[in-house]
Amino acid sequence: MKKLSKRQKLISFISILLVAVLIAIVITTNIIKNNNQVESEGYLATTANAGSSLIANYVLNGITIGGITGKMDVLDTSDANATPEDILWGETAYVKGEKITGTKIITIAHAKEAQKVFEENTVLLDDYGNRVKVPTGFKIAEDSATRVTEGVVVEDVSAEGVTEYTKGSQFVWVPVGNIKTDNNENETEIVLGRYNFENKLIGTLVQSAEDWSTQSETIEIIDGEDGSAYKEIANNNNSNISAKNLEEFVKKTMSSGGYYISRYEAGDAFAINSPIKDNGGISTSKNPITCKAGVYPYTCVNQSDAAQLAKNMYTSENFASDLINSYAYDTAIVFIQEFSGDSNYSIQIGKNVSNEIQKGGESVLLYVDDGDESKDIRCNICDMAGNVYEWTTEYTNKDGMPCVGRGGNAIDEISYTGGRGGVSIDYSYYARGFRVILYL
Repeated sequence: MKKLSKRQKLISFISILLVAVLIAIVITTNIIKNNNQVESEGYLATTANAGSSLIANYVLNGITIGGITGKMDVLDTSDANATPEDILWGETAYVKGEKITGTKIITIAHAKEAQKVFEENTVLLDDYGNRVKVPTGFKIAEDSATRVTEGVVVEDVSAEGVTEYTKGSQFVWVPVGNIKTDNNENETEIVLGRYNFENKLIGTLVQSAEDWSTQSETIEIIDGEDGSAYKEIANNNNSNISAKNLEEFVKKTMSSGGYYISRYEAGDAFAINSPIKDNGGISTSKNPITCKAGVYPYTCVNQSDAAQLAKNMYTSENFASDLINSYAYDTAIVFIQEFSGDSNYSIQIGKNVSNEIQKGGESVLLYVDDGDESKDIRCNICDMAGNVYEWTTEYTNKDGMPCVGRGGNAIDEISYTGGRGGVSIDYSYYARGFRVILYL
């Protein structure tokens, strides 16, 4: 082998040295680049943590582990005191390190889905933002609408003063004031008042709620060819029972933005059969009442007994029950005509096709716009045009007939939804019943 000269050896050494320097430069560059990258991710490469997958973003801020100083900030929830009732229904949050799901309900839709029973009078909002005040011990019924304009139904589950008979009773919210009809802030006004529906499709406002204090003095509805006058009275008169407290009803209804009307006419909890025409009745003033489907209407009851049964249906301090008054009856018709699409409901006549008083909600309208029969259910309210003639707290000046019945019934084709009629004190024919209201 030929020996390299000193000059050749020097050149070879210098070449090797240059290559080594270049390699060192490349390695150093990569290390710096990689360190910059991992450091941006919260990981600083050091001898102490070589080979570790731990990064600073995984370690609490201020804590050092294996040469890695933490950068992670964690919210301390140990002093949080929120409960599911403080958080909107269906929403989630973390309290004391635990995930909780909210149960607070502010919408009718949520309340309906959750089937929550309210422990106090509670204001809920419908799909359009309208208010509904739910009574203590009630829930939103499973088949309720979620919009006020379609009929929001509440159901008694455990109301104060409840009995085994009132449980399951249902009531429909009748709104008053400016009612939102869509999400575009369009509104329709429902005036709490007394109306005359004589040959009127919409009805003429005779007295608004603001004038309630004059109801027993000057404001009367003159109806019919005989010029009979109808009005609310402040005190019981000739065994015609007045409203429990008309002033309280008006003020609370205006404040709450509505009241409740029983979805069905008052039912007889003890009835096992339906009385056939001209065959007498089965109800007595001692039978307990309920307002739910599948129960035969209370019949053969006079106005005085009907009023007492309605007033005493509930004894709660959170809301009041009463026999329906003319304000509540008339405004319910206006509500139905405005939002059900049945603009002539006030002059319609309801009959039972089998000519008997059937279970609640089964009477039909014989006279509708298209000439076809349809069930007498509007905005989730049943049988105002038919089934039984309904007592109210209104009073008439007819001789010997101070009590007032409203609506249609199963035995004739004369009485119509918005009609009024004077009846004697003790009259309790089989087709005479009543409806209950709640206000809070």
